[in-house]
Amino acid sequence: MKIMSKITESRNFAKVISFFLALILWLFVAGDSQEALGLEARRSFGNIPLSYRNLGEDLVIVNMDHSITLSLQGVPQAFDGLTPAHLEAFVDLSGKKEGRHEIRINAEAPQGLSVVSIEPSKATIILENLITKQMNVECSLEGEPTGGKIVEEISFSPEEVFVRGTREKVDSVQSVIFIIDVSGAEGTLSKSIRLEPVDSKRNPVQGVTVSPEEVEVTVSLTFPQKDVPVEVVLADNVQDEVEIMLLEPSQVTIEGPGYLLKEIDTIKTAEIQLEDVGLPSTVEAPLIFPEEVKPVQHRFAKVRIFPVE
Repeated sequence: MKIMSKITESRNFAKVISFFLALILWLFVAGDSQEALGLEARRSFGNIPLSYRNLGEDLVIVNMDHSITLSLQGVPQAFDGLTPAHLEAFVDLSGKKEGRHEIRINAEAPQGLSVVSIEPSKATIILENLITKQMNVECSLEGEPTGGKIVEEISFSPEEVFVRGTREKVDSVQSVIFIIDVSGAEGTLSKSIRLEPVDSKRNPVQGVTVSPEEVEVTVSLTFPQKDVPVEVVLADNVQDEVEIMLLEPSQVTIEGPGYLLKEIDTIKTAEIQLEDVGLPSTVEAPLIFPEEVKPVQHRFAKVRIFPVE
C-alpha cells in the first residue's frame, strides 16, 4: 500500500495520466478514433447502380430495382478516392425463366475492403420472353424533285425484316418504315436509311430491335408524261377546199417538266401545203413540240386529205 501511495503521489505518474487523458480527448475531437488509431472503418455508399449477369438469350428485363446502398468496412486508407462509380452491385440471372423473381443482390468490394451489408438485400425482377416477327418494309416519301421531275421508281432491299422484343412491344408495331426526302433531287438517289418500327399512329415504338437495321434505297427520277390530241394545221389558202378524213395517230404521248405539260392541250403539225399534191392524198406531217418537251414515240402524223365535194 505504501508503494502504491508513493506511485500515485509521484510527479511522473501525474504526467503519464495527463498524457493519456489528452490523447483520448484529441481522438474524440478529431471525430474518428478508429482511423486515428489505424483501425478499420465503416462507410456507406448510396445510389449504387444495380446491374445483372447471365441473362438468358431469349429473355429481357422489363422491371428491376435501380439502385442500392452498400456498406463497406476496411482500413481507412482503402477508402481514399472511393466513389459510388467504383462500386458494383449485381444479380445473377443464371437459369431464370419468364416471370417474377426475388433474387439476392451481390456486390464486390475493392481491394482492402469487405462488404458489410447490402440494402435492400434482394431485388424484384420481372423477366419476359423475347419474340421475333417478320414484317414488310414500307416507304414514306417526302419533298419534291427539282426541274419539274417526278419519282419514277423506288427500289429497296431488304423488303422484309425481323422485329424482336417482348410480345406486347412487338404486337404494337404496325409497320416498319423508312423515310426518304427527295427535295431538290435532280437525278438518281442511292443511300442507306435507318428503319423505324412504328405503331398505328406512325409513332416510333421503343424497346424493339429491327434486323437488319438499315435498308439500301435507290430512287429513279423522270419527267412526267401526258397524252394530248394532235391538231392538223393547213395552209390558209386550202382550208376551205379540203377536209381531213383520217389522222394517225390522233393523239401522242409527250414528256417534259410538269409545269410545262400543264400548259399544253394539243400538239400541232407543221403547216401542210397542198401545192403539187393530188387529192385525195396522204401527207406525213412533222409534229411541232415546245422546247424542253419531247415525244415518247411519234414525231410525225399521217394525214389523209380529201377534196370538199
